[in-house]
Amino acid sequence: QDSHIQSPPEIKYICSDLGRKVLSFGPKRKMLTSVPIFLPPVLQLLLTGLTDGKGSVYIAVFDRKEAFLQTDQARVKKIVPILQSGALEVLLPDLLPGTYAISCFHDLNGNGKLDKNFLGIPSEPYGFSNNARPKFRAPNWEEARFEWKGDTRQISIKLEKW
Repeated sequence: QDSHIQSPPEIKYICSDLGRKVLSFGPKRKMLTSVPIFLPPVLQLLLTGLTDGKGSVYIAVFDRKEAFLQTDQARVKKIVPILQSGALEVLLPDLLPGTYAISCFHDLNGNGKLDKNFLGIPSEPYGFSNNARPKFRAPNWEEARFEWKGDTRQISIKLEKW
């Protein structure tokens, strides 16, 4: 007699049906009922330009012009440890379709903040949605905002030093 755990006999398989997960019930794989399992949309963020495999990336997602770059007013905040250089995909669940702007920076020294030089210019890699990078100021809401319709769109942000 096998000692491994078996799934209940009434649940036979899960398959994909046009991007939806479908759970089928019934003996001998005979489909009796299909119950669609709808997964909420997830915004995919691709961060490129990670030159050092250390530290963490701080990500802030804003949903209002008035809150943009006010980290305490971000709709979503996420800290992602960096283990290797190159690119990193981050999934941002729990967002409804709407207008957003994203800011992020690579905290290389682990002090939890974007370091700047004596002129106030960032000395660690940073980036914004739409890869907005005005040279002598931070981008504004209009430059960084994008419309997300709840699809599988991927937002790409290149992290760079000034």
